[in-house]
Amino acid sequence: MVAMKPLTLREVTFELIDSEIFKIPDTRTRLDTLQNYFFPRLEILLRDTLDIVQKVYGVNPYESMTFSYRPNHRKDATVNKDIVGDVHIGIHGKSRTAKDGYLTRKRKNGQPYILHSTLLNYTINPDGSMYVILFLCYEDCVAVNSDFFASIHNLFKSNFSLLNQIFTLNQIYYSSAEEFVDFSQAFSADNLSKFETYTFNFYSVNYYFPLHYSRGLWELRKAFIALYPLLDSLMRIEKGEAPQLSKMLKKYKNWYLAGGANYENEIESADFENTEPSLPELDSYSFVRAGLWWEILARDNWTCCSCKRSAQKHGVVLHVDHKIPRSKGGTNDKSNLQTLCMKCNIGKSNKDSTDLQNRI
Repeated sequence: MVAMKPLTLREVTFELIDSEIFKIPDTRTRLDTLQNYFFPRLEILLRDTLDIVQKVYGVNPYESMTFSYRPNHRKDATVNKDIVGDVHIGIHGKSRTAKDGYLTRKRKNGQPYILHSTLLNYTINPDGSMYVILFLCYEDCVAVNSDFFASIHNLFKSNFSLLNQIFTLNQIYYSSAEEFVDFSQAFSADNLSKFETYTFNFYSVNYYFPLHYSRGLWELRKAFIALYPLLDSLMRIEKGEAPQLSKMLKKYKNWYLAGGANYENEIESADFENTEPSLPELDSYSFVRAGLWWEILARDNWTCCSCKRSAQKHGVVLHVDHKIPRSKGGTNDKSNLQTLCMKCNIGKSNKDSTDLQNRI
């Protein structure tokens, strides 16, 4: 059996219908579906981004960071909760023992523990939009070293000019206390003293489905790369190490000026034959009600009945196909529905009534 080649970022797409997953009423089914359908593609996006991070900054993000997933419920959990409602995948610092920490928190019993306060994520909202967020929350922290917040203040003050330029180029915005404010105003001398009482977020703009490499994903990847130096430096300060923000921002500037962030430059060195996929105008793509749609995908184990590639292992986009097209009298009965990846569905179109689900 020939091994299936996983998708590359240039083949990853997020379609309009993907947002329908958030409407599945049963919590456990919804969480399982969100994990199976979004995580594989988001992992491709994240790993591709971290490969660029390594080239730009000369660091290995896998050494100091670990992946963060949401929703992260266990399949064997007796109670399934979806408190936030969105989907994210990102990175944060690796776990440490409290005694090794520069920044600690306290449990209700007074025992210290480490909870990383800085995360950098790709996030998908229920409305079918995606954005990048750098999340900082120091509200309930107990600084082991009284200079902790002063170090954070100085980090922004000493690097403000270049940070502001890079964030402007990548349409990154600052938010505090649920309000978007001007970046220069937020980190002025008058406001820096309020830092320890706020939750700070840096956002890219939202991009709405459908998304693919030449529509949204390229811009989101650039925003993630631009925010990585700030994540790295804040994590270093949390561990009591010297931040490297100034050096990393200069490396980003050199990479940018050399054309590394230029979309056209990458097109010249890549095969973009299928980088702008569009949904085929096929009768077999007629919308099947959301609950039935995901039921068929789950029945077929999230795997294309034709090429046997799966959403989980290969990150392919899956469709529900009518074996007998509706234009030829086919119905929405489960027996007439099968799971196909987007490429196989385009190839089949409404001219072929092959039952691929039961094909030997």
